[in-house]
Amino acid sequence: MKYILKRLTSFDLSRVWSFASQIAEEQGKWAPRVFCDMLIWAAFHDTAYIDYYEADFALLSKAERKTFMTSLIQHHLAQAVNKRADIHNFENKLDFNRRFAEYLGRDWLDLDQADAETLKAFAEKNPVFIAKTPVGREGKGVFRYEASDVADWNAFRDELRDKGQRLIEQNIVQHPYLAEYCAGTVNTTRVATFFDGEKVHVLMAAQKFGRGAVSDQFTWGGFFTMIDERGRSFGPGHTGKHKSRYETHPDSGKSIVDFEVPMWDRVVELVTRAAQEVPSVPYIGWDVAVTPDGPLLIEGNWTPGLYETRVSATGIRTGSRARHRPVIEASRR
Repeated sequence: MKYILKRLTSFDLSRVWSFASQIAEEQGKWAPRVFCDMLIWAAFHDTAYIDYYEADFALLSKAERKTFMTSLIQHHLAQAVNKRADIHNFENKLDFNRRFAEYLGRDWLDLDQADAETLKAFAEKNPVFIAKTPVGREGKGVFRYEASDVADWNAFRDELRDKGQRLIEQNIVQHPYLAEYCAGTVNTTRVATFFDGEKVHVLMAAQKFGRGAVSDQFTWGGFFTMIDERGRSFGPGHTGKHKSRYETHPDSGKSIVDFEVPMWDRVVELVTRAAQEVPSVPYIGWDVAVTPDGPLLIEGNWTPGLYETRVSATGIRTGSRARHRPVIEASRR
């Protein structure tokens, strides 16, 4: 009842109509019909309005829609199987770095435990470095700095701490194959896993591509393509924010449809080991960066993040819900 009341009180009629109008214009549909359909699927099928839009539900049959995950279903699963007391290991990036130190493959420090001289020494060793807010989503708390731009290290340290940018990390050098797509951004692979106590299930994988910014997230102009069990692209890339289709990277011209995750077997091996580290939080979305020396972890997300194909971009009309069956069944227990 609390969940239903929360959904009702957050209902914004004008926002829903805005989504319906945009969908109707992009997909050649009648806006009032789309509007009513969105309300029905929100009320009875745990489909948020943004899910309806991003997964192109207006183009899918009822049976096809039920093969897709939604952000609300995913959130329910995470709440059901992940122990609340232990999610700080993933929600707080400092806690994550401490808990998964052996998987990071990079230097880092906590500004609350480092003075200006320590920060300066770190920056001299890493002339380009990353600063992060410990808690943040969608790449909004990630910043890139160059040591050559800093004149006063005491003032700079105070400025970072005032902004909440406590976590300082070594800049990652990605695999040359990934750099060919976008050298200015570390292009990461999102892999969702579920550990049932005996076996780690790989539920979904997506490759994210940046556009030169510090992050490859949508908020920085990034896009993604779904990845199959062999580490290969499902087809053209896309975003969930507007009608989009990328057969090639818009900046480098590299093929998205022919993309293969380098060292895919090692990526799977890495997340399989990491997924067993905190058994009380078994449902995780990992961000993995592949370097010339192998894959390493960027972070883990206790709500894995929704990545699904879009029929308008790929022609694929089946989602990933079937692959999520292990965690769905566990949530019912």
